[in-house]
Amino acid sequence: MEMQSRDLVAAALAHWPALARQMGEDPAAWKAAPLSLRNDARVTRSVLVLQGPGGRRLVLKHQLRPGADPGFPAAFAAHLAVMAAWPKGVPALHAVEPEAQSLVMDYLAATPLSQLLDEAPVAGQEALLCRAGRWLGGFHSALPGERRVFQPGFTLRYLRGIMSEVASGARQVVAPERFLRCAGALCARQAAYEGRETLTAQTHGDLHLRNLVMDDAQCWGIDFAAGRVVPVGHDIARLLVDYAILHAQKDAIPRGEVLPVGASSAFFEGYQRVASGDPSVGLLLRNRVLAEWWGLPVTGRSIAQERRLAGLMPLVGRVFRGG
Repeated sequence: MEMQSRDLVAAALAHWPALARQMGEDPAAWKAAPLSLRNDARVTRSVLVLQGPGGRRLVLKHQLRPGADPGFPAAFAAHLAVMAAWPKGVPALHAVEPEAQSLVMDYLAATPLSQLLDEAPVAGQEALLCRAGRWLGGFHSALPGERRVFQPGFTLRYLRGIMSEVASGARQVVAPERFLRCAGALCARQAAYEGRETLTAQTHGDLHLRNLVMDDAQCWGIDFAAGRVVPVGHDIARLLVDYAILHAQKDAIPRGEVLPVGASSAFFEGYQRVASGDPSVGLLLRNRVLAEWWGLPVTGRSIAQERRLAGLMPLVGRVFRGG
């Protein structure tokens, strides 16, 4: 039987006393209200706002399903690592119950970047992208890797495997012949990305537009996915392709590019760790467009997936010749 909202709230609150004890707090002195409740085929998760003495507010997050998820301890360990190296870039984490997949962190009176972009004109979007770039540059500076020669073969080898699955029918994608044509065009450009230097860093691992939140003065990253130390283009591509699909004016994107000139310039003005011509950025932006494509179901799409598809296909036509 599907869990009701009150059941999701109760499941989270069952772990509050143990978490409160870690913090030296009286659990009875705090009142809870739902902030976000999710219960779908993949995840059952509750996010509650707790208000306590003196008006202090915290967030309680509880993941009921999947249980024993190895991603949960990896994610909070990643958050702790960022908090130690760059505390102003993330909300403070106060208590964790790993086996219960529950934690408590600071409440942020902030708005997801996705929502801010929805409400902003083009100039406002560029200002927000500059701020997002500044946050990502700070994060990558706090947990840096090294300069190294970029190896596009790893990404393109995986892409060729996807292409083989699509060609054989083992993987279903929307407009498969068009997908294969565009993916083949990217593979044919491998030499353009070979032998050039890039920068690595500890990455977020799931840096979409909802995982950056902002108020008028500050930006924070949330919901880290224990990314690896890899070229910075991985985080950049995840964030900027999300923007390009959902918010960019497609007719403002130059042919062969992923972003309007103003959006790209604004982001890299804030980021400053590498420029837009970095080879990992160039390849991974385009590969991310294809990854979004192969990740969408052919039938039975949700409203959110239909919105992504509606934004993706015009973007494909700008990025890939003959696309």
